[in-house]
Amino acid sequence: MSGSHSGNLALLLACQAVTTLGLMVLVPIMPLYVATLAHIDAVGAARWSSLALAAPGLGTLCLAPFTGQWCDRFGYRRMLLVSLAVFIAAMLLMALSTSVYSFMLGRLLQGMSTLGVVLTAFIGHASDDGSRGRSLGLQESAIACGALAGPVLGGMMLDHWSLKPLLTASALITGIAGVVLWSQLSEPPKPAPVEASPQFAGLRTVLARADLRNWMFAACLTQAAAFALVNIFALYLAARLPATPGIASLTGLLHALGWLATMLASPLWGHLNDHGDPRRHFTLGAIGCALSIGLLMVAEQLWLVALLRVVQGACYAALAQSMLLACSRQLPASAYGHVIGLSRSFMVAGQLMGPLLIMVLMPVLPPIKLVWPVAALFLAAGLLVLGNRRAALAPRLQNY
Repeated sequence: MSGSHSGNLALLLACQAVTTLGLMVLVPIMPLYVATLAHIDAVGAARWSSLALAAPGLGTLCLAPFTGQWCDRFGYRRMLLVSLAVFIAAMLLMALSTSVYSFMLGRLLQGMSTLGVVLTAFIGHASDDGSRGRSLGLQESAIACGALAGPVLGGMMLDHWSLKPLLTASALITGIAGVVLWSQLSEPPKPAPVEASPQFAGLRTVLARADLRNWMFAACLTQAAAFALVNIFALYLAARLPATPGIASLTGLLHALGWLATMLASPLWGHLNDHGDPRRHFTLGAIGCALSIGLLMVAEQLWLVALLRVVQGACYAALAQSMLLACSRQLPASAYGHVIGLSRSFMVAGQLMGPLLIMVLMPVLPPIKLVWPVAALFLAAGLLVLGNRRAALAPRLQNY
């Protein structure tokens, strides 16, 4: 990797960590925070939090494929700065919200920024074929690093004060990061076109190829499972450990433990992917997530819950980066932004599906038993990729 690419990567990873911290301050304790805005009971708060978790997905689902194309066409640096501006506006709107409706509007605007799409596309485009797995692994570590402090700070602030000052500070820090990126970030060169390569037709190409299609559906299922888990975890803890004080702080701490494991494990998965088969690593990670989540059903001590969250976090680190790397190896570099946008759309579809599934199942299953559907989603994703043997052997698109 050249010096300019290394400099770009460091700046992008720092931006990823800062923006993720701002996001994760709120997400793990969403049901508890929404209750302070809407003044409703636990069931009503859980329903509103499901909508709040799903709301950013609406904007991202519609705009992500176009954002990837715009990155390829207009430049990654320009699109990143536009996305950051929209993201900051969304954070400020959420921080200043006094009702659940304005808060929901901020969540929708947050999704429309498609910041995660641009950062992932930029990081992958700024890496060569031999180091892209490492770069994607480092991005997962940056996400986990930002998520480490967020849940702990969010839980403590909600228990003892208010989240609004923390959300405002996150928006201001993101603005500072945007200024630094404007002055320091350089645009990566566009790849030379491959004459023998047919034009990438976006969703039509993805749906026409069983290997790419299975990867996208598997990514959708893992995101559904992850967001469903976020939605039920605070309720699970309250039901499993009802006499425990400071449940919001405990929820944030346990989420942070999971993200710590993700941060430490992500570079290892990236290294393995650069030198091996991402399909195998995705399958191991998904099945590991399913087992660790399923065992929460029998975990009655706090230390065992914490251990299972650590195992799940380490396994989760393999999923997104393995999918992105496997797809990029089958596509021309000129289509990288486009396929990242499409993959994010499938992942966001899962983010919508997970909380909505919990909304449907909540009247039927008690909070503790809601972990079963989450484990089943992870297991289904692993089995889908395990049967996708063509993915490891498929040629690049130019040979398709």
